[in-house]
Amino acid sequence: MLRKKMTMFMLVAAMGVGTFALTGCGTDTSNASEVEQKKDEVKVDLYNVDGKTKIETLKVKSGEKITPKEPKKDGYKFVAWYLNPDHTRKADLSRPVNENMKLYAGLAKQQEDTRTFYIVGDGASDVLKESNWGKTTGDAQKLEKTTVNGDNVYTITVDLKAGDKFQFALNGNWEDQRGFGYLETSKKDGKECFKNSGALGAASTKKSNIEVVEDGKYTFTLTTYPGADYYDTKDEHYKEDSKENFNLNPYDKITFERVEG
Repeated sequence: MLRKKMTMFMLVAAMGVGTFALTGCGTDTSNASEVEQKKDEVKVDLYNVDGKTKIETLKVKSGEKITPKEPKKDGYKFVAWYLNPDHTRKADLSRPVNENMKLYAGLAKQQEDTRTFYIVGDGASDVLKESNWGKTTGDAQKLEKTTVNGDNVYTITVDLKAGDKFQFALNGNWEDQRGFGYLETSKKDGKECFKNSGALGAASTKKSNIEVVEDGKYTFTLTTYPGADYYDTKDEHYKEDSKENFNLNPYDKITFERVEG
């Protein structure tokens, strides 16, 4: 009788140990899965235009794309998300996110642009040969101004030759110049149409000449946000009476279409 009781006690104890072991294994598996899930997760911190105020944090699976909600501010227009707080590097949201990152909202004050822009430069094409580095700014060089959804849009269609060099500016003094650094892309259908031809000294690429790589007829569109203009006062050559030669903008952009060629 005693032997039977001892046998029964040992059997119950063994079942208890087995159950505990199974429960423990289940907990370990759950924890491992949770750790793996967090490991596969990335965080995207969104900041307002001031670069300091956090809007929200998005949590997504690594390898996924994100479409953040555009912030709104009265009298301002959302331009794009940027990778740095000074808005010099635009984020490419067409690419998947694979690591933690911060994005900064670009908001431009909506303001009418009353300036007139011209294409200035030199080369073999008629329009730039006549320009002669801005000595002539006539109707052939003038960009047409329109307003599209509150944006200031300047356009010009010109025939250009390989080797031509140009920028867009207000006059022959190259005030408020918009060069290579403002191009959204230098390619069309995978083909390089333009390249950076450099600038004077250590000037920003935004002041670099745009050099034509492929002959053709092109339509250029310059979109401006004058409310966001600023001046590079740290430039050693900066002078208040010639400040428009040091005018820059984080949001202005140049796009183009190849019409012929």
